[in-house]
Amino acid sequence: ARSLGMDVEWLPNGGLKTILGPRNLTKVFEGRKGRRMWFNTIVGMHGKEISSATLADGTEIPENVVKRCGEIIEEESIQFKWQKGDVLFLDNYALLHGRRPSLPPRRVLVATTK
Repeated sequence: ARSLGMDVEWLPNGGLKTILGPRNLTKVFEGRKGRRMWFNTIVGMHGKEISSATLADGTEIPENVVKRCGEIIEEESIQFKWQKGDVLFLDNYALLHGRRPSLPPRRVLVATTK
């Protein structure tokens, strides 16, 4: 965690809290033609006991802001029907993915690389 720039805090229950930030909501990634990309877990973490959806002073981001971010994600989403044998390659720095429920049987095979 420290090599990734995080602070760590051991919790009384034996859990570990990782603290990363504050950091910008957007980031320019190498090889992306200088495009700014939203790189934050604001929607998925809002309202959780230990939330990363906070402002620099530690207060939670207002719910209406998080709601609008979720609406933008929905507006920009695409879905497609998987067929047997389909393979999907994606750039994890450029896409938000895996946010839809699925029905069993579901088998996900993942490989990551630089």
